Amino acid sequence: MKRLLLAGLLAAVILPVAAQPYRKSYAVPTPTEEVLRIRRSSAWTPSTPDPVQLPASVDNSTLKFFPKVFYQQGGSCAQSSGIRYLFTYEMNRVRGLDAQASDENTYSYFFTWNFLNEGIDQGGFAEQGLNIAKQQGAMSLADFPDPTFISGYIWASGYDKYIRAMHNRVKEIFTIDATTQEGIDLARRYLYDAGNGSPHGGILSYSALANGWTFDTDYSGPSQTGYNYLLTKLATDGAHAMTIVGYDDTVEFNDGQQTHRGAFIVVNSYGEWWGDRGRYYLPYYFFLTDRTPSVLSHEFTGCSCTEYTPKVIFRVKVSYTSRNDLAFTMGVADKPYAVTPTITVQPPIAINQGGDHPMQGEYVDNGNTIELAFDFSEVADRYAGYAEPKYFLSITRSEIGKLGSGTLDAFSVVDARDADHPQTYTCELENPVPLEMGANLFSIATTALQTTSASAVSWIDNFGVPFTSPYVLRTASGKYAKFSVTDYDAGSGRLTIRYLYQHDGSRNLNSLSD
Repeated sequence: MKRLLLAGLLAAVILPVAAQPYRKSYAVPTPTEEVLRIRRSSAWTPSTPDPVQLPASVDNSTLKFFPKVFYQQGGSCAQSSGIRYLFTYEMNRVRGLDAQASDENTYSYFFTWNFLNEGIDQGGFAEQGLNIAKQQGAMSLADFPDPTFISGYIWASGYDKYIRAMHNRVKEIFTIDATTQEGIDLARRYLYDAGNGSPHGGILSYSALANGWTFDTDYSGPSQTGYNYLLTKLATDGAHAMTIVGYDDTVEFNDGQQTHRGAFIVVNSYGEWWGDRGRYYLPYYFFLTDRTPSVLSHEFTGCSCTEYTPKVIFRVKVSYTSRNDLAFTMGVADKPYAVTPTITVQPPIAINQGGDHPMQGEYVDNGNTIELAFDFSEVADRYAGYAEPKYFLSITRSEIGKLGSGTLDAFSVVDARDADHPQTYTCELENPVPLEMGANLFSIATTALQTTSASAVSWIDNFGVPFTSPYVLRTASGKYAKFSVTDYDAGSGRLTIRYLYQHDGSRNLNSLSD
């Protein structure tokens, strides 16, 4: 009996502590120009604007599209909310899939976070990860499982993994301003039917401070959705992103003077044991009375998703010791003998990102070497008229932090614009090519130049003396050679050909003048 009593007392002491663990406080980040641009141009309005009679409550976290509540690592909350919860839900809503049925149906917040965190434990914005998913795609847990700890800041390696990610895409990123009752009602409409009459509504990401907040942990007032955690006071420190999954208009909150009705249902990323199964009520009252955006953001972020088939893919294998030195640029030109691209695109990943770490991150076997794939499809229509396109890859090496070193090991392009006859073109590299400081240009001609007849070129003057000016030849394969002729002996017919420069179609083209 004494042992049972002691166990009960220990449980009474331990459980309240476990319910609110210490978490590192993260500063409120400054919005990047990318984030500000998205917010300025993405105000959401219903596509079917006719008034709709909204139900008293909606809880989309109970639908099969929503993933399991989880415990985030480090300052990854924006990607936890934006990718793990929001993107997973919306992608599965498009496909009609069960998020918890397979790791292929839940998406990795580490995939985007590790491209955005500069290789250190810091936060960011949901829009940044969603923009990666819009331009490049998002990787599933099947291809990028949650690591057991954040140290290492892993990047995935494998062409197939990146290509599979390209099929999972954000279609649109939008913002709902919740500073007024009209904004609250707009968010409720989106949660109900996504503003287009859908049988299932969407969900939204938002941010607030989260250290020092207080809750009624045994809320027993009116509700239709049945949660017992109610926010009663805003926090004072520690930026945090969370996910709004529904609302309950019957919930009541008393501010000490009067009772207010209605609350959003929020899912946190502190595990199922936090709050009420990871959830809590957030009264509308706080959005309508608090005007400090750093304490409680009034900008809700949402997205729509789509299934996508990439048309042109760059596959790149590099070995390098400090990945934030490198920036990749894709390009194409309209002629097989072109020496520079006419159209260029930078991917949203691997652009001086990831910190002073090997390409795959720390503590990874052969971590310096990585296989990346970038989507070039967004400009495919712009060069549809190029009969003989030539593809270019530029790898710009800069010194950011400690200077790394390494090589390009492989480069190829998969051109599937003709879905029935996809083509793979490969840059022929006999050996890995060291990456020099500055831009390193590599190219692939999709059609070999044909040899044509031409008039003979005189290399001696009328007195039998070789011209001193150099010659430049372009070969049938598109390569260039620069040479001069010296030491001509007319009697023996011997001469010296002085090699000056060769451009093999894969490196920077130096000046062709002396």
